[in-house]
Amino acid sequence: MSSFLPQDVLTDILARLPFKKILQCRCVSKTWYSLISSTTFATHHLNKTTKTKNNDILLFRYCPGESNGEIEHYFLYPDEGFPDNHLEELDCPFKSIWFGFSNIVGSCDGVVCLLDRGFVDNDRAALWNPSIRKTVSIPRPNVTFTSHGSFVNSLGFGFDSVSNDYKLVRVVYLQDCSFGFDEVPLLVEVYTMRRGCWRMITNDLKYVIREQSACAFLNGACHWFGYNSVERDEPRHAAVAFNLGDEVFVQIAVPDCLLWDHFIDVSFTVLDGMLSLVPCKKWLWGVTPTSVWVMKEYGVGESWTKLFNIEHLEGIERVVAFRENNEVLVAREYGELISYDPNTNNWDCKLFGDADSFYLDTFVESLVLLSEADRVLIENTSGNGEGEY
Repeated sequence: MSSFLPQDVLTDILARLPFKKILQCRCVSKTWYSLISSTTFATHHLNKTTKTKNNDILLFRYCPGESNGEIEHYFLYPDEGFPDNHLEELDCPFKSIWFGFSNIVGSCDGVVCLLDRGFVDNDRAALWNPSIRKTVSIPRPNVTFTSHGSFVNSLGFGFDSVSNDYKLVRVVYLQDCSFGFDEVPLLVEVYTMRRGCWRMITNDLKYVIREQSACAFLNGACHWFGYNSVERDEPRHAAVAFNLGDEVFVQIAVPDCLLWDHFIDVSFTVLDGMLSLVPCKKWLWGVTPTSVWVMKEYGVGESWTKLFNIEHLEGIERVVAFRENNEVLVAREYGELISYDPNTNNWDCKLFGDADSFYLDTFVESLVLLSEADRVLIENTSGNGEGEY
């Protein structure tokens, strides 16, 4: 009967089915398999899912201990059930070789970008969609220790609506440049999922992004906190945004009170659809988050508004996530995951683990990666710069 239906009607009918039923329908016929596996269907299903979803699902990752050899764990939770009643424990096939857990660069549309920080040229990276249990490896980038020597780098991941593709951007600072940018410029390369390869791009970035800084994806751009060590006439600090469509960097002002503070670091995230920042004081005895800000009008520095201070809670290392119930999840020293209520200043310890391993974000079931060719992870320990991550 389906052969008599127009393809757009059949597409709409299939996209309304429960997610697991959609995957099962690929076995009905070659026509259905081809349709459901297509990028067009994945996009249609994702658009329909994001418009009609009622209950938020959370993706949570943590590693139980710092030095006992335990590995990371991934769970899906209903927002109201965290952290007591999980929906499912996920088996992530991408395992860290060197440490107990991988670095999560970011997640977007149900796809998680993972990085295993290795030694010299042994970094590995992959895209993982837990819904379809598929992982696609990311090839080795152009800038490696073998090709350029020692370096530090930061990454960002997100979706480019212009090219309808997922991109990973890598900002690399070579050791010899001393962050001066005149003699040895910084290097930027972009990986696109559809092409499956890296390419170098020109840039005019004058701010330094600290190595492995957390990146926030919003409005088609990746955002980091940057500091200026060269141009004395420019503010010392700024938000650095990389537009995935135009592939250019844009400088966004931070609140005036953060412009010149030499002991400040900032982590960016997204709160209620707005760019949010949490400034942290860097003292000899630790790190102290001080307040939570949001940018009411995107791109307008004057619209930064302080929502609240984080008070009566010592030993905080970083803010992990903001909850729908307005509580804030923070990682505390000695591995505590704390739920903090800014209205009452009350807090509650939810669980213990490696403080650096805590990750929480909203999650949506999607078919992204279903049409991508399988690329096997190739281990390369020779340091010759060949092969894949």
